[in-house]
Amino acid sequence: MDLQKIEKNMVKGSPARLFPILPESKREEKATSMLLSVFTMVPDFASAVLEEVGAPIGKRAKISCFTEVSFKGIKPSSRPDGLIVVESTRGTWAALVESKIGPSEVTEEQLADYIEVAKAQGFDAVITISNQFAGDPSHHPLSLSKTKRKGIGLFHFSWLSITSKALLLIDSKSVTDAEQSFVMRELVRYMQSSKTGMSHALSMGKDWKWLCNEVHQGHPTPKSSSALSGAVADWFQLLRFLSIKLSLAVGEPCSAHLHKKHLSDSGARMQAAICGFTQTQSFSGEIKIPNAASRLTIATSLVRKTIDLSVRVDAPKDVKQQRAAINFVLSQLKGCAADDIIVVVNWPGRTPPTKLSLQKALDEDERKALLLPELKCLPVSVDLVRVIDVGARIKTPKYLPETAEVEMKRFYEEIVQRLQKWVPKAPKVKKVPTEESAKRSIEAPSTRDFSHTANASISEWSSYRPIGAVLGFSPIGNDGQWRKPD
Repeated sequence: MDLQKIEKNMVKGSPARLFPILPESKREEKATSMLLSVFTMVPDFASAVLEEVGAPIGKRAKISCFTEVSFKGIKPSSRPDGLIVVESTRGTWAALVESKIGPSEVTEEQLADYIEVAKAQGFDAVITISNQFAGDPSHHPLSLSKTKRKGIGLFHFSWLSITSKALLLIDSKSVTDAEQSFVMRELVRYMQSSKTGMSHALSMGKDWKWLCNEVHQGHPTPKSSSALSGAVADWFQLLRFLSIKLSLAVGEPCSAHLHKKHLSDSGARMQAAICGFTQTQSFSGEIKIPNAASRLTIATSLVRKTIDLSVRVDAPKDVKQQRAAINFVLSQLKGCAADDIIVVVNWPGRTPPTKLSLQKALDEDERKALLLPELKCLPVSVDLVRVIDVGARIKTPKYLPETAEVEMKRFYEEIVQRLQKWVPKAPKVKKVPTEESAKRSIEAPSTRDFSHTANASISEWSSYRPIGAVLGFSPIGNDGQWRKPD
């Protein structure tokens, strides 16, 4: 497969234009055309987005993009919004693109149709873009069976995630070409406009509200419930939304942390979250932040109706006292005025953690309550926790995302960005004794005054075994006793 063959098989399609001439009703096609045209003009931006879907983008790669494409042997109604073709030394990679604006979402039928088109044309992937969020680009909001999508990569981006990548690229000043930089800023300006239909907010779905009501009324939730799966998907979208918002706040790419086995299996991640919820009636997740002391943990309890924010710092292992291990963390928070932070010290084994409010823990005398003198070991880690009571509004579609975003940024600014993780000290070079220093160490004991030992008993002399030979003592018999010198 190469570009020439792809173009030959096209019945319809035109190169992506930065200024497409389309009627107002074609907002999706207009947005797709502008985005794909910027891919062809700004390779760094294309790389930032497409490297997450496996495109072989390098310095010598050539990117070609088309809009509203249809192909020979395919029904005319099967017409995706766009096509991306990447030519590199590793071969040719191609992906169909379907985008949605506003509340519109890609349907399962439409997605299955485009996967069949991709298979027939020998393409590598199908990419969808909408206002929906996905925990990871490889975890599509729609679940299709593996047999249907076999051989085709299926990926999804939200418009906000693409906007954030563009903003981070602009902030990093890695795009040095003046024209490319201008084009990037104009694209961001377009995508951030409320008139384009590209939403930068998140609303929890109807399944989330249903689940909240079920928990508040004390009803058990079966694992097989489709509504529970929908609520879990909402939670994954919330984590992705918050990681993007934090990325924009700190100017560095943050992401939701996924276990290794969940990266390649979104179904396993879904089942793990469902099982966890049926046991605790809560959801939790972590956000990875570059160079931070630890991942930021976000949890939502539907029983307590709270948002819990926390960060864990490992205690240093090169100290001898419990107080010193705890002081390593608390000393970094001196001057912090937050009065709703709880300090939780975790101990080895089954020993219960000790807790104290941050303001009390910063006081030298009050801090003693965190120590366990009866334990002859150091703490394992220190957690800093903030609990936000959201009440019944936890089920309101927009309130939870908005509150979580504000509180996450506040917690990061007040606590997380102050912290540094413990790093073991570098080993020191061992001093090799010189011949002179070794001689001095041997001769030194002979200059001491041992006259006070002249009248010591034979048994007392046994305590001087280590220096017996130096003083000229000699052992008597096999009992290990020493004879006093004459």
